[in-house]
Amino acid sequence: MKISLLALVLGSSVLAAETNRIDIDAKQTGSVISPMLFGCNLEVTRRGIWRGLGAEMVANRKFAAVSNNLPKRWYPLPDAGGATTDAKVVFVGKGSVRVGGDKPGGLGQQQEALAFQKDMRYSFRWWLKSEAEQSVSMRIADEKGDLTIVQVEKTLKPGDWQLWSGEFVAPETVENARLEIGSKNSGVFWVGAASVQRSNSFHGMRRDVIELLKQIKPGALRFPGGCYAEEYRWQDGLLPVDQRPPLVMADSGILWPDTDDCDTQELGIDEFIALCRELGCDPALTMRLSGTQADDGAAWVEYCNGSPETKWGKVRAERGHREPYGVKTWFLGNELYLGKMGNPLDCARATKAFAEAMKKADPEARLVGCTDTVAWNKPLFEQAGALLSYASLHEYDGQGGDVHGMAMAPTMSLWPKLKNSIAQRQVQRQIPVILDEWSTGWGKPGTVGTGLNTAGVLNLLCREAATLGIEQAYYFQPVNEGGIRVGPLTARLDTGGKVFAAFKCHQANRLLKLPPAPAEADLDVAATLSADGRQIHVTIINRSVSDDRSLELKVTNMAQPFGASARFLIAKDLTQPTYSSFSCRPDGNCATLVASDVTPQHTIFLERDEQPTVDDGGRLELKMPRASVAVLELFTLKTGNTPAITK
Repeated sequence: MKISLLALVLGSSVLAAETNRIDIDAKQTGSVISPMLFGCNLEVTRRGIWRGLGAEMVANRKFAAVSNNLPKRWYPLPDAGGATTDAKVVFVGKGSVRVGGDKPGGLGQQQEALAFQKDMRYSFRWWLKSEAEQSVSMRIADEKGDLTIVQVEKTLKPGDWQLWSGEFVAPETVENARLEIGSKNSGVFWVGAASVQRSNSFHGMRRDVIELLKQIKPGALRFPGGCYAEEYRWQDGLLPVDQRPPLVMADSGILWPDTDDCDTQELGIDEFIALCRELGCDPALTMRLSGTQADDGAAWVEYCNGSPETKWGKVRAERGHREPYGVKTWFLGNELYLGKMGNPLDCARATKAFAEAMKKADPEARLVGCTDTVAWNKPLFEQAGALLSYASLHEYDGQGGDVHGMAMAPTMSLWPKLKNSIAQRQVQRQIPVILDEWSTGWGKPGTVGTGLNTAGVLNLLCREAATLGIEQAYYFQPVNEGGIRVGPLTARLDTGGKVFAAFKCHQANRLLKLPPAPAEADLDVAATLSADGRQIHVTIINRSVSDDRSLELKVTNMAQPFGASARFLIAKDLTQPTYSSFSCRPDGNCATLVASDVTPQHTIFLERDEQPTVDDGGRLELKMPRASVAVLELFTLKTGNTPAITK
């Protein structure tokens, strides 16, 4: 008995034994799936950069976070004294660390980010200052101090700040190492900044994490946020990385709890553009609207997009980047309605001023308004609407951590919200919408539930983005919050990252029109046709957490014979997640920076490959395990000039 997908994918227990069926007509095509629907936010929050994409291993390396006259994460050597912060001698920020005195002194740090792989090369940098000739020593050792990874010495000359840098090869693999610098004799020296990272880092970023980002293949990256954008000072990023002043907040809330409410500005605009080019994706930038002026927005646009004959384009060219960066999408502020600019009239006036200045710098810049409720949007569109290319939309729906709820949320919850929110914006101004932040939440690693949700949202965007008028979408966020899980020595794709890597097959393909399915259906399906017409990709989600489902597909109007292959992502464990957030706000100078997973089984997708058999009628059947995702590739075996799609 064959029952249509529309009638059967409700997934009721009565029909659980039946086979769901869907017919795919290769001639029934829709719009091209834009890679921009597969964008990601790269926000400098929590562990997006620190202990994530960033290669830097030294915590509080510019000594901006201070407690009891000592930089947090550091301790004096010997323990009785020998180090204190000094606000009168400044390298970067508001001070430095004074080391030594009547007897030799030192400064040390131990934490899990200081981890070394056997035979890997590392580099170090210290910015030091001394009033008299002083002999200093750096040592990196294992946790107990028994195994020395490297020990080097230097004689400081009196005078201004001097850089001590070098390289070494780790003789053994060591996690939770300790870093120490100290004097060999009595006297005083100052430490302004410290750095230890892998020598092969890419502009200060971990290459292994970049390789995983390539697997995810984001169509665009949005930088620097998110909430961080309203703290970011883009011109600081033009300074050498050690000399960029750290950003400090008394209570950063959700932004920097893992770095003691400070950020050392490791990633500037040039490094970000280099990353986008390495990944082959579009850059998108969020301009800070609070606490700055419209001229600053115009300057950033000119730096990125201006010719070398312009003021800021010349600055970029002199820094070795003669060709413009060509940043097309600019977000005007982020979530200003949450406190940075609570009055909608203030936001409207600022948006108009920034938009006029930025458009003058680059008339082709496409600007995104910071939109929210009808009351918020009304003055915004009245004053600046003619200058805006897009409206902004943020949607998070974690369903309280319930696996089934997260799996169903894309069609049961997100889709109605999108239709309603977009309709409100388009009544006021007929412009497309950018879903610039979406996920189940933030600050936590991925789970089976977030992975199923990610698959559902990507399927929904492929099917409905054109209808909804969504031209771009940005997942929040890939590094250490669902896409890529980064450890001290290794990194791997998280549940959401595995889904992105599997679903990238849809990018630049043409949508295949399928029969509409009920929002509550267990099976969620999207299909696309390759540009040459020789491949069909079908992404399928079984959202039931209790029952397997079978799906029969029949392909018509595609040249036969054709073959098939399938990759499955299958939930290992569906127990409720009980993990601690990455945002742990540790106490004490040496408190752990590692968030522990109490039950890691629920964070795993098992992977399985199959080669389904296709019969002469173009039919095949897939068994979808409960809580699973599958990517099915159908490919014509015809060769030569034979068309893949039949006429």
